[in-house]
Amino acid sequence: MKGVSSDQAEKIAKQLEENPEIAESLKALENNKEVKELFEKITKEIEEKKKGGLDEQYAAILIINKYKTEMIKHRKVLGPLMNLMQK
Repeated sequence: MKGVSSDQAEKIAKQLEENPEIAESLKALENNKEVKELFEKITKEIEEKKKGGLDEQYAAILIINKYKTEMIKHRKVLGPLMNLMQK
């Protein structure tokens, strides 16, 4: 997984294996056009900031804060993803 440590990737894989319903929730995100476009914008802008010399984590914080309102709007469908990333 890009941008995720191997330890974190292993934890995520284990959670997905133990909780298949999480995987189904994540698949639903792929079908949500608004959320998909939002993540594409976020990814693109983070990459631009990184090319400009910013550290990846700092760039991510800046861009995610920029789109915080839109992420809150979609918090219900993003909930499983956010829970997965926090564990």
